[in-house]
Amino acid sequence: MQLSKKSRTLPRLHLIGTLLIVTLLTLILSGFFTWQKIVEHNASIHRLEASSLLQLQERLRREMQAVKSSIAFTQSQTENLLRQRLVEQVDMAWNMADALYRQQQGKQSEAELQQLIVEALRPIRFFNGRGYYFIDEMTGRFVLLPTAPHFEGQLLPDNQDDTGRFIMQGLIDAARQPVGEGFSAYRWYRPDNPDAMADKLAYVRHFEPYDWLIGAGDYTYEWDLLQQQMMIKQIRNRRIGETGYTAIINTSGQVLLSIDSAHLEQQTSVQHSDLEQQAISQMLEIAGQGGGFMRYLWSDPNTGNPAWKVALVEPAGHWGWILISTIFEDEVKGMLQNEVQAFESLATHSWKTYLIAITFSLIVALLGSLFFSRWSSGLFKAYHAELDAQRKALKDKATELSRSENNLSTILNSVEAYIFIKDTGYRYSYVNRNMEKLLGLPIEQILGQQDATFFDTESAAQTAEDDIRVIQHAQRVATEEVRTLRGNGNNHVFMTVKLPLRSDAGKVYGLCGISTDITERKAMEDKIRHLAFYDALTGLANRRLLIDRLELQQRRNERNRDYGALLFIDLDNFKTLNDTLGHDTGDQLLQQVAHRVSFCVREEDTVARFGGDEFVVMLGSLSTDESEAGAIARKVADKILDTLRQEYRFEGQYHYSTPSIGITLINGSVAADDLLKQADLAMYKAKEAGRNRLYFYDPAMQEAISSRAQMESELRVAIEQEQLVLYYQPQVNAVGELTGAEALVRWEHPQRGLVGPVEFISVAEASGLILPLGHWVLEAACRQLSDWAEREQTRDLTLSVNISTHQFKQADFVDQLLALVAQYAINPQRLKLELTESLLIDDIDFAIERMRFLKQQGIGFALDDFGTGYSSLAYIKQLPLDQLKIDRCFIDGLPSDANDAAITRIIISLASELKLWVVAEGVETQAQRDFLLDVNCTGFQGYWFGRPVSAEDFLLNALEQQEGI
Repeated sequence: MQLSKKSRTLPRLHLIGTLLIVTLLTLILSGFFTWQKIVEHNASIHRLEASSLLQLQERLRREMQAVKSSIAFTQSQTENLLRQRLVEQVDMAWNMADALYRQQQGKQSEAELQQLIVEALRPIRFFNGRGYYFIDEMTGRFVLLPTAPHFEGQLLPDNQDDTGRFIMQGLIDAARQPVGEGFSAYRWYRPDNPDAMADKLAYVRHFEPYDWLIGAGDYTYEWDLLQQQMMIKQIRNRRIGETGYTAIINTSGQVLLSIDSAHLEQQTSVQHSDLEQQAISQMLEIAGQGGGFMRYLWSDPNTGNPAWKVALVEPAGHWGWILISTIFEDEVKGMLQNEVQAFESLATHSWKTYLIAITFSLIVALLGSLFFSRWSSGLFKAYHAELDAQRKALKDKATELSRSENNLSTILNSVEAYIFIKDTGYRYSYVNRNMEKLLGLPIEQILGQQDATFFDTESAAQTAEDDIRVIQHAQRVATEEVRTLRGNGNNHVFMTVKLPLRSDAGKVYGLCGISTDITERKAMEDKIRHLAFYDALTGLANRRLLIDRLELQQRRNERNRDYGALLFIDLDNFKTLNDTLGHDTGDQLLQQVAHRVSFCVREEDTVARFGGDEFVVMLGSLSTDESEAGAIARKVADKILDTLRQEYRFEGQYHYSTPSIGITLINGSVAADDLLKQADLAMYKAKEAGRNRLYFYDPAMQEAISSRAQMESELRVAIEQEQLVLYYQPQVNAVGELTGAEALVRWEHPQRGLVGPVEFISVAEASGLILPLGHWVLEAACRQLSDWAEREQTRDLTLSVNISTHQFKQADFVDQLLALVAQYAINPQRLKLELTESLLIDDIDFAIERMRFLKQQGIGFALDDFGTGYSSLAYIKQLPLDQLKIDRCFIDGLPSDANDAAITRIIISLASELKLWVVAEGVETQAQRDFLLDVNCTGFQGYWFGRPVSAEDFLLNALEQQEGI
């Protein structure tokens, strides 16, 4: 067929049409994306405003919660504070009465001495003049009542308050407690309103010489007011931003605290402005509904003009307060405006970039269209020249080819694989339906395109290399390909086989590829491989990978004749962190530790999590010299120590943790498991030395561990087979009379003979055997006291027993002890428990509570080794002690050592002032005894008076002393 004249103008029309279409499409897309960016910009501004409001509300809510927590804590401490002050005042009065009694006894008659004590206490006032001392006889007769002296001398045991409680009887019951002191609550006439009663709390102590009770009390509402004033002062110092704060009003609308409007605190509600009354009424209404957020007008302290504020209003506690955490909206809007301006600046820059990209794209599209049109024009002419000649041949083959294609297409589309054919230009000339699904495009948009159209640059480059091998070198290729689709970024892994396609002449005209998607299988293999060798929490190597690398490193060290190092790291007190802050925080700490340790070592070194809070660092080849390798390992360990000592932050909270590190060198001569054991032993040595340090492995450590394990095993048998025995060291008074003994445990070892406690007590404490051991000692001591009670010569002796920290803190320790006292029917006042300062200071409140309870049961307490630990007078004065024991380290130097002498005098003087019995331990010479007598020491224990002996020998010595007396 001949081309018409009109058909020759088609290339020009094609060019014009292409340019118009490209330009139109570019303008349409530009308009659409411009509209979309405007919508997104406005939505972002709205989201920013909403986010700022939520942040403001959360900020007010956090401030409100902090203030309410402080108020709740302060309220809970009111009665405790009153109790503490009452105890201090009454103890002062009691001591004054006791001092007057001791000084004037025998110098004045009983009546004169009683009157002297009464008149000494009568004028004393405290608690801002409200407080005074009163004295009553235990029969109910008033002795001293400064506020109503006309009642003095009257017997009123049945006086009652307005609730029917017997006032005098309650005070007497408190004084009759076993400890001779106690609290009593009742109601009494208010000083500001004599016709009304109010709650009052009193503390009394029994004054035994005259069978009096001495006491003082105060009104609890006064202390509530004091705590309220303190709380208002504390809240006044809190700010929320620049204009925010927390205000307080009561349920009547009276302003108790307003930082920016302090004048309102002195006004009644009727004196407030209309603006203020309206805002306060709104606050009262919201508080009555349980609290919530509000928006209101308030006078701006800077301008004096009304301005909008946002507040969170909530009622707080039984004080009748209403809390208002408030801030001016202008401050919030200012912060929001800054964020909006920053966002607008960023958006402007984005717009400029966008417009440049559109312009550049339009130019490139137009130039590309022009080039393509010119190139296609030549093809178009050639195409028409050959069209007529080919048409007939194509028509003849069309039917046959169509039938073959349909058959082939049916077969290729029915398989699960991805099948494609490419020409020598590496363009797709055929794809089956699976390829269409993979690319997400119809076949028309796939054919004629190269891989770069559908896959990212890296994926296209990989497939191009394989395609070149097939088409240019006629090679068969079977390979694993990773392809990343453009747009969604999804990665797919394929197993692909590519074969060259040849013409009848043997020339390669394309390739055929068959791909199988193995993405899921590869992901599963990678996951299994990672889980097998890496820790899931920290991403570090796990135990298995560490041992593999350690064995490899040993072979390398042995071959190179150099040294590496193994560091075993354990976090100190990690369990405490888990118990207090939770396991999630513990996991965060482990992750941070892993990161810090990895930062301290070289890339070729290995950091592994060995389990729990244990980490292992394997340092590769360090040096051929053992000393130099050790120095390098120490340097790395010091760096790790310093790094892990730094603070950790968990969601606003700070925490400090320290590690203990054990080090051993690697040289290929020791098995991997043994190396780990060596480093582990060195780490435990670091912990025993006080934690937060490092130790190198020493062969002596293994020997010590083996010896310790043997000792633990034998000690366990000793407890079960009762190989233990108590020895008793006598305690005497200033005139040498036997007053008691200290029970000291000994081990009658079948092979070693009598073993002292120094050799096995530490093993018992470390292994937990101290609990059954301590219980055995207590039971043996109670049994011995029961035996002594049967004899007149020993029935008045006391027996002191040392109690360990673990035993004292045992949950059922009190029940065990009281059960033994009851079982052996002993007088509890003859049993004295010796406690160390370190035991008490560890948890002073728990210790005081437990000691006071046992004290009420009659059991005594001695503070052992006084002066060698913390020796804090702040807690000693709170402890219900009977006795201080001066440690032998101060006695050894007497009387020649001036420092020991001074310290001993101070301890004895302190014990005298606290009315405690003092016992000097380790007295071994006459000179030491004489010096202690000169400084008024009341008790003695040591070789000078007798060595620890068996129960039989102690009894004989006691009987001999009685006969000698």
